[in-house]
Amino acid sequence: MFNSVDTDGLQEKFDTWIGFVEANHHGKNNRINPEIAFVPLKKPLSESTMALVTTAGAHLDDQPPFHVATVAGDAGYRQIPHDVDQSRLRFTHTHYDTSSAEVDPNVVLPINRLDEAVAEGRVGAASPFHVGMMGFNPDPSELQDVSGPAVAAMLAEAGVDVVMLVPG
Repeated sequence: MFNSVDTDGLQEKFDTWIGFVEANHHGKNNRINPEIAFVPLKKPLSESTMALVTTAGAHLDDQPPFHVATVAGDAGYRQIPHDVDQSRLRFTHTHYDTSSAEVDPNVVLPINRLDEAVAEGRVGAASPFHVGMMGFNPDPSELQDVSGPAVAAMLAEAGVDVVMLVPG
């Protein structure tokens, strides 16, 4: 499938997009990580507990929406129970079209697909909760220094072994 992708002009399109981002996203503060934060699995995926972390702006209807009317973005997070009635999910984000997520939340928070993977024995268990975030964070300082470590600690305390990051 990927071998048939037409890559002609991709670099030019990427350069155009980067130019747009640099011109329109004031306050950005790119951070370059000196090393890859890779941690090998300590046990097979079929024995691991998996959580989903989505950057699609997912939250429950009774949780505060993400702040979208600010150039700084929103580095906060929302805890979403695994057994949530998916009609309660909302998607607050202005940097992608949320209509597909509103029709089928599994496109950005694949809880049903995770349940299938658990039922088939490909994943050991689903986390009792997942995490919704908004991916627009021009200055990643708060995400890297505050929210990220808080989410990591919360997931570790819940016994999560592996996280699937799902972009919006």
